[in-house]
Amino acid sequence: MVLAGLLLMFGLGLFDGEKPGGQSGFPTQNETQHVTPTGSEPTGDTPTPGGTTPAEEPTPTPNEGKKPTEEPTPTPDEGRKPTEQLTPTDPATPTPTVAGKSNTENPQLATAVYCLDVGEGSSTLFCSGTTAVLIDGGDAKTSAYVVGFLKSLGIQRLQLVVATHYDSDHISGLVGALSAFSVDEVWGPAYEGTTKTYRSFAEMIGKREVSWVLAEDGQTFAADGCTVTVLASSVPVRMTGDSDGEVDPSETGEDTSLAIRVTLDNVSILVMGDSGAARERALVKKGALGQYDIFLVNHHGSRYSNTPELLNAAQPKYAVISVGDNDYGHPAKECIDRLQESGAMIFRTDLQGTITMSVEGSEVHPDKAALADPYEAVKGGSEQQVEHPEDVSYILNGNSMVYHLPDCASVAGVMRRNWFYFYGTAEEAEALGYRPCGNCLGKH
Repeated sequence: MVLAGLLLMFGLGLFDGEKPGGQSGFPTQNETQHVTPTGSEPTGDTPTPGGTTPAEEPTPTPNEGKKPTEEPTPTPDEGRKPTEQLTPTDPATPTPTVAGKSNTENPQLATAVYCLDVGEGSSTLFCSGTTAVLIDGGDAKTSAYVVGFLKSLGIQRLQLVVATHYDSDHISGLVGALSAFSVDEVWGPAYEGTTKTYRSFAEMIGKREVSWVLAEDGQTFAADGCTVTVLASSVPVRMTGDSDGEVDPSETGEDTSLAIRVTLDNVSILVMGDSGAARERALVKKGALGQYDIFLVNHHGSRYSNTPELLNAAQPKYAVISVGDNDYGHPAKECIDRLQESGAMIFRTDLQGTITMSVEGSEVHPDKAALADPYEAVKGGSEQQVEHPEDVSYILNGNSMVYHLPDCASVAGVMRRNWFYFYGTAEEAEALGYRPCGNCLGKH
């Protein structure tokens, strides 16, 4: 009987070395540097750009430490724990490089930096050749605008998407971009967000089967004359939620944003998300900063960012503040004072809309003049006479989720901070969850 039992067990394959459930083990960091996550539909209560509320599922967490029978959830490839401190790369050690993947789907794009008007948020597009890189995506209300703007340029593929950090006003729009375009790779900081927006972001990466890489100091992407380099990636503590607001990050320890250097031709751009004074001073002390032509002003012009030390080291020629109507006092007078003292020409998306900076060799050509009065209060009124661009298809109301013709009388009664230009078709607007205006389009 014992012998028969043993033979039966061998026949069933219980001693063939395989893990329960037919799994042969998950890749470790030594086995592969990048693992493409797979997952299910986005979860959480935050609506996706399609206007539906995904079903509730467990929040994605790093795969490290899972039992063999558990299904892996969409997580960054490096497998670090959310609270793990990253060790700065030794300058003498070769830094990891991610080569840009060839892409024939995008047309030839103008070499330019597009600082998108996404209200109190941030989203910046970098284009060169057939390469398109999107850093941050704004909030949910402006997601359709970001998608429409990229489509108006003919973009179908993003070779790289970067989340400087996981606050909703930076990653909500990335969910829409991940849904609308082919994406080769996503970079993000090494902590796990706790918000529903973060969960939707993580699940969309899994659904689209995009490689998600935890950024490391020195990590580099290069293609078509566009280079993206991580200057600082270390995360002091785990975040407990969105940190946007007038809180000094140096006091809370929640300075989690990546510091990124982008070069287009011979022009350099500094992007640091919502970095505060502590991160800025540490980067200057490290000696890894360098000088820049364009500076995307930190934390929407917060007085707790954009220190004299940073500006003296970076010496930017152009400073762009991505900001909208807010209760935090952005941009702060102290910040604008420092920018003016540095000699930078100042631009603001709340006053000037999307700002395009064309690049030609080492020269930068902004499509708008620098502000003569950068101290002007954030605009936002009920009755406005606005001349719309000729190539705009529709105007989207982010509050009511209604799309209008550009000359619709109803638009004049909408607060400026709540509407956005859309360059796609009516079908594309409706696919993003918008419905047609009953006045100008005759139906609801």
